[in-house]
Amino acid sequence: MASFELRGVGKRFGGVRALDDIDIRFESGRVHALLGENGAGKSTLIKILTGAIAPTGGEIRVDESTVAIDSPRRAQELGIAAVYQEPTVYPHMTVRENLFMGQELRGKAGILDKRAMTAAATPLLERLRLEPSILSRRMSSLSIGYQQLVLITQALLRETRLLIFDEPTSILSREETARLFQIIGELRAAGTAIVYITHRMEEVHQIADEVTVLTNGQRRGTYAIADISTGQMLSLMTGGHGTAVERDADTRTASGTRRPMLEVEHLSVDGYCDDISWQLPAGCVTGLYGLVGSGRSEAALALYGHLRPSAGTVKLDGAPIRPRHPAQAIKLGLGYLPEDRQFQGVFLDKSLEQNLTSNALPGFSKAFDLLDLAGMRRFTTDLMSRYNIKAPDAETSIDALSGGNQQKGLFSRWANLPLKALILDEPTRGIDIGAKEEIHRFVRRLADRGMAVGMISSDLDEVLAVADRIIVMREGQIAETFEHGPFTAETVLATAIGSASAGDKPLADEAC
Repeated sequence: MASFELRGVGKRFGGVRALDDIDIRFESGRVHALLGENGAGKSTLIKILTGAIAPTGGEIRVDESTVAIDSPRRAQELGIAAVYQEPTVYPHMTVRENLFMGQELRGKAGILDKRAMTAAATPLLERLRLEPSILSRRMSSLSIGYQQLVLITQALLRETRLLIFDEPTSILSREETARLFQIIGELRAAGTAIVYITHRMEEVHQIADEVTVLTNGQRRGTYAIADISTGQMLSLMTGGHGTAVERDADTRTASGTRRPMLEVEHLSVDGYCDDISWQLPAGCVTGLYGLVGSGRSEAALALYGHLRPSAGTVKLDGAPIRPRHPAQAIKLGLGYLPEDRQFQGVFLDKSLEQNLTSNALPGFSKAFDLLDLAGMRRFTTDLMSRYNIKAPDAETSIDALSGGNQQKGLFSRWANLPLKALILDEPTRGIDIGAKEEIHRFVRRLADRGMAVGMISSDLDEVLAVADRIIVMREGQIAETFEHGPFTAETVLATAIGSASAGDKPLADEAC
């Protein structure tokens, strides 16, 4: 029986621990579900198995022998492949060209042998109930469901023994999902080891033999599917901490008594969110929580002028606004700290001073288009002091700073503007725990000053700890708004997933 095993595998990105001492085993002829909320470490684990990144500790064993998976090609040689929720294909090439990419069959003089490739692919296509005529079609002409089937065919061509499915049904129809499950069942019966990642609890009980739950980069346990309920899985995913809030409900801002500063009514953004309405009250931190793909960030970007809404109205401090671009949104008093610090937030090739003053340059303008350089330096050193940004001096390139100090610099740039409302998108992603706690204090300070703060975060613990109220999005719509604490982690996560709330007895740490 083939087996793929991780022993003590860990991964760090700078000072951030993505995986910590993971032990897990995948066996042939079994479907192993891998669960965890956003940021739990699932994607990192899959990237290690497929050779996209290298672990910083531990060992990987295939059929009881230690191996090094140092590249995607090496993963393929070992029989490991992945099918993702949005298939990675070459859309303008044919199905045949996609299937044999990197392993083309050639005849004499190195000419592609289409007949040989068709002969090799046809039995596998028929196994998946696909007509061989599909080989000549462009990938872009196929639905997402059929593109997934093509990638499964490609995996079979490469004699894959461990096949990973990452959220494969998130954009499939019911019929396509049923067909995929039937195929997975056939692959299991044929001896393929299956890893199945999903946020849909009902799918886990429908298809899995066992389940492993990850939380904050750690394995919470592995269980036979017959021994664990949906509520117990949710409890494990949230860390089993129930009402995991650092602030008591009595200390939360009474959001119901605050006037709405930012009001969104019936907002739609084609392809991302549909008819959503919500508010950010002044003096409150509103958590915006949802799984990846729920439409959280896109809804915020539409308010900020980066995406164009197809319907809806937005009011800021009682006045209708419709910014056409981010600069106009800032002038109106609405800010947005982007989730991707390095590509959307900071200017990596510029100094700390240039980054911190970039949003405030008009305030340093003098006659004849000159800049008040001394004022810019005082401004920068003041922000460095107030936000504890550790750097040799203001002229240091921001690229030379740690991720936490880069993020504090980005945060300070927005926090210092005269804004009425500020939306923070993943404000602590990829930084160490110390910087994270500092930013949490800075966020609360903004609300205490009377600003309306929206905090988009994939970290449920963070939302529970910092927010006064929580808006949960699911599949482009508002699933629920929690106005009063204490909020239970299980309830919020169940709402985001679309599952019933947890209510089962806790499990032992290990059941199988």
